[in-house]
Amino acid sequence: MKRAFEIIPGLISWSILLFFLVLVFIRPLMAAVFVITYLFYWVCRLLYMSALLVTANYRMLSNRDTDWLGMCKTVKSDLRYEEILHIVLYTACKESKEVLKESLNNLKDVNYPKDKMIVILAGEEREKGSGEKLKKIAENFKGYFKDILTVIHPENISGEIAGKGANATYAAKKAKELLKKEKINLEHVIISCFDADTCPDRDYFSCLTYHFLSHPKRYQISFQPLPIYSNNIYKVPAFARMIEIGSTFWQLIESMRYEKFVTFSSHSMSFKTLVEVNYWPVDLVSDDSLIFWKCFLKYNGDYKTYPLEVPVYMDIAVGRNFFDTVIVQYKQKRRWAWGVENFAFLGSRIFKNKVIPRIVKIKKLYQLLDNHVNWATWAIIISFITPLILFWGKIVNKEALVLFNLSYINSVVFNTLSFIVLLSVFISRQFIPPRPKDVSRLIYVSFLIQWFLVPLISALLGSIPALDAQTRLMLGKYLGFYPTPKKR
Repeated sequence: MKRAFEIIPGLISWSILLFFLVLVFIRPLMAAVFVITYLFYWVCRLLYMSALLVTANYRMLSNRDTDWLGMCKTVKSDLRYEEILHIVLYTACKESKEVLKESLNNLKDVNYPKDKMIVILAGEEREKGSGEKLKKIAENFKGYFKDILTVIHPENISGEIAGKGANATYAAKKAKELLKKEKINLEHVIISCFDADTCPDRDYFSCLTYHFLSHPKRYQISFQPLPIYSNNIYKVPAFARMIEIGSTFWQLIESMRYEKFVTFSSHSMSFKTLVEVNYWPVDLVSDDSLIFWKCFLKYNGDYKTYPLEVPVYMDIAVGRNFFDTVIVQYKQKRRWAWGVENFAFLGSRIFKNKVIPRIVKIKKLYQLLDNHVNWATWAIIISFITPLILFWGKIVNKEALVLFNLSYINSVVFNTLSFIVLLSVFISRQFIPPRPKDVSRLIYVSFLIQWFLVPLISALLGSIPALDAQTRLMLGKYLGFYPTPKKR
């Protein structure tokens, strides 16, 4: 049954694209009508997403000056904030020392009692010298936190793939041993699983703690910050900046669709809940989103992801040079798109659950399928298939009115995109850190030019990696975990 669910997304995506391509040459007018309908649908969808983006941005801005720590001290709860212990887990594989040091320097300056934090640096045995590197880093930060530990995940454990989920799970199990030894109640512990480059906002842990204390179902909820990829934004090519600004905006939009919102990348949750669902998956790539679905099934559908009002700051994936950065970005986006395995994971399990209503099961599966199929097809249809229909229609002298309508609707789509781009330029300004003194003011020219790359980037580093991932899953060519290069 799982194999069937692995095939479905790729089969649908390829069927849609091939349907349009074949129809272009045998029935160009019919193809034009279908594409006109599709483009009109996307105009409406883009406008809807723009409204969500503005609303989410306003939500972030309106909470910028909130005294979260003060609210922790006065919130009505059966727990006191002094009872809460944070485990901050950094998974590391091949990141430079500078990346980890910057993350820890940021962590020691957050607006929250550091004596309520245990930091774990989780490395991989397969990375030579990882243990020694992490121990040296940990030594530099002794005394800043309640404790800082290093854990090295052994290589070649049966049933595991080499990836973040296996590393994080091994480290979390070691943390549980420590908590048991110190007789700390797991119900009072929040774990934050961070990538090595994650720099949480100064108020992140205060905001997280407040919502944990105040939420009526604190053990049935994950907490998701907004990832802002800006740590090295002045040191990467324009196209890479554009991709990651788009990723931030997508998370902003998703944060307003509460019923569809799942964990992504760096996130936080109750340690008690993590133990109850047997930690992150160790044999799958998309550990960050799959942990949500494990919890969703464990609690019979009564599990949510709450969007925190504060962000975390992360690196833009970059290679040794321009072309290497293209490859790195492609591989990273393909790994993100490998989240399509969630559809097979959920589909092969959810119908065995007798408590979750059937309509909810179908809705969740449809939402996953809709997201991934659109991801793999929309930019290709708009950027390549639509111009092909116009080109071929003129050659065969087909109905000019239909082609005119197609051309008109296509221009409306791009005008809508232009409006969103202008809106995005305005919103993105608040996410960009001050320009370093060693960076020329001319950098702002490339910041403007990058927005003209949206259509091309959406196809080449958006839809195509997604289609690649779905095709591999459909053919059973399973993708391993790709550790994104991160360096200063």
